Amino acid sequence: MPTWWFVRHGESLAQLNQWTGPDADTPLSPLGERQAAELAPSIAELPIERVLVSPFLRARQTAERAMAQRGLAPLAVPDPFAPSTSPPLKGSGTSASLRSQTPLSQTPFLTVADLRERHSGDWLRFPQDEAMKRKLATWDFVPPGGESIQQAARRGLRALAELDSDHNTIVFAHGRILAGVLAVLDGADLRQPIHALPNCVALARQVAQGVWRELAESLP
Repeated sequence: MPTWWFVRHGESLAQLNQWTGPDADTPLSPLGERQAAELAPSIAELPIERVLVSPFLRARQTAERAMAQRGLAPLAVPDPFAPSTSPPLKGSGTSASLRSQTPLSQTPFLTVADLRERHSGDWLRFPQDEAMKRKLATWDFVPPGGESIQQAARRGLRALAELDSDHNTIVFAHGRILAGVLAVLDGADLRQPIHALPNCVALARQVAQGVWRELAESLP
């Protein structure tokens, strides 16, 4: 059974409230740079055969630094909001937006547009107080102009379903979408708060082929 590792990017400038630009362009903070580099020795020991990464800058920076000892290079970055050309999953009107300059069979490093972070909409502009943080941790809460954790997890699961294989795979993405994906995979109580994953910790799961598709099709 293949093993999947899930890694949230290192600390970003947005986490320090020192970034006001587009979410996709948020870079790592100095601490985040160190976290990603310090992850590299342990990553080098894992039997990884494939790397999936969000197109957002902080995730790509983390993947580049964490994978540095394995000699893998990232692909050209896709448009994370480009419409998909892949066939839809059963029961869905859309499918994961996947873009790569190189076929998967020719490289172990793939940028996956639908692994971008959950979009917090208008709330991205404001420092988050405790009430906002509680709402944003609610499974089906949709912030103004944004998406719920449920919606982000659905597109993440569909992306993983389309890329399902028997290869050991590491995923570099974001705290909230990965938390949602893992909550569904682990059968967590979705009525409880879904908290973002910690920065730069590789969480391992063994996932049989076909499970990602089952989970993707199970979400409303």
